[in-house]
Amino acid sequence: MGDIIYKDMTRLLYETDPYLTKFDATVVKVTGEWVVLDRTAFFPGGGGQEADVGWIDDLEVTEVRFDGEVQHRVPDNVFTLDQRVDCELDWERRHDLMRGHTGEHLLFSALSKINPEIELVKIAITAKKKALVVRGNINWSLISIAQQEANEAIASQLPVTELWVLKEDPILNDIRIKVERIHGDRVRIINIGGIDKAACAGVHIQNTRELKMLLVTSLTSAKPSGDFEIEFETGRQALEKAIRLSTATLQAAETVGSRPDDLVSALNNIQSEMRKMRSALKRYSHEALAQMKPDKFEGVRIYSGFFEGIDRKALIDAANDFVKEERTVAVLASVDERLMILVASSKDMEIDCHEVLNEALKVVSGKGGGGKNFASGGAAAPEMAAKVIEVGKNAIKSRISN
Repeated sequence: MGDIIYKDMTRLLYETDPYLTKFDATVVKVTGEWVVLDRTAFFPGGGGQEADVGWIDDLEVTEVRFDGEVQHRVPDNVFTLDQRVDCELDWERRHDLMRGHTGEHLLFSALSKINPEIELVKIAITAKKKALVVRGNINWSLISIAQQEANEAIASQLPVTELWVLKEDPILNDIRIKVERIHGDRVRIINIGGIDKAACAGVHIQNTRELKMLLVTSLTSAKPSGDFEIEFETGRQALEKAIRLSTATLQAAETVGSRPDDLVSALNNIQSEMRKMRSALKRYSHEALAQMKPDKFEGVRIYSGFFEGIDRKALIDAANDFVKEERTVAVLASVDERLMILVASSKDMEIDCHEVLNEALKVVSGKGGGGKNFASGGAAAPEMAAKVIEVGKNAIKSRISN
């Protein structure tokens, strides 16, 4: 790290003009790669919004942070104190972040009005992902209503304004705010057309029409249990995603033979039928396993076969029961999304089950482990179950003959 040189504090241009993309400034401090200017439009991140990037005198600004002052990371710079520099933001990226942050306000505001018990846990507005994590009762029906309300606000072209107040101002009782996160004596309030007021340090658009549209693209469980992550898109990205999802929905509806509006119901019915089929298959597999008869080879009983949908424990229990008899070997497999195979032998047999298992799994590049009298493993090749069992059975016969 180089010597520190510095002069004055920085004027924050992004607070007064969030649409400023180019500006000139004077270097007031240099600490190695980190540069401080007398004024800057580079937002250092805050309120869940990612920091800006861009250029200073055609050198790339790769990172911006606030550490008592706004610091710009400019690798390989040779700036000097009082040097005048030309600066430019990556505007397309910045505007995308501004839209995303304002969209998050609209979406959470709509959600919290439908269910006031929902709590905002975390915001992530980045160039790669727009998301918020919430805690509380939430589902796709609620999301659908909130999404519609957010898009109505966008269509209404509501103004987005800011207001700075003191931390003791009674107006804070009527806005969304987490006082413990506020540093300093003043609070910045973002007001979206009167429908949402929240304390926020992020950079926002000036009118909801700039969002064009908002689309929720994902609702997933998040850690800790009870939290949900909601991902969304705005603008052109939302439109393109909506078209792709619409096409996929229409194709899926055609595939299952339902109307698009009835697709969820049709899929629920299919899922219910599949559960019934799996249950029946599992029951039949258990019955088949219980009724198995061994082949006999040179006085040794060999139980072999594969079974659809049977659970691992049932297969192991059956194998252990089989090999309680002397001069008995079992090579059994369970077939589902994967292939699971086990090899077991009675303790009087001079057969290494681990060796047999590895020989059988070799044909499907599977992996397994175990010992002399019991070994098990698997592979992502359920369609090869018959071949694996055949190889395993032949390996057992070969060892019996020898």
